[in-house]
Amino acid sequence: MSTTIKMWAVFDPEGQPVEWSLRPNEEWCIEDFIGQSSWGNYEKQGHTCRPVRVTIEELPQGEK
Repeated sequence: MSTTIKMWAVFDPEGQPVEWSLRPNEEWCIEDFIGQSSWGNYEKQGHTCRPVRVTIEELPQGEK
């Protein structure tokens, strides 16, 4: 069984998602990503925060 949900993720300048940035809304996604810097600095470097679809699927027992 699997479920697909909408979430938000930060993408690096090469267009790759930053996996640990996945959050249920845009504000949390950005807040958790910026740490001690400002989001504007990351945007200047080419980072973006965009909506994504995430599929949640339970792994078979013993699989990691």
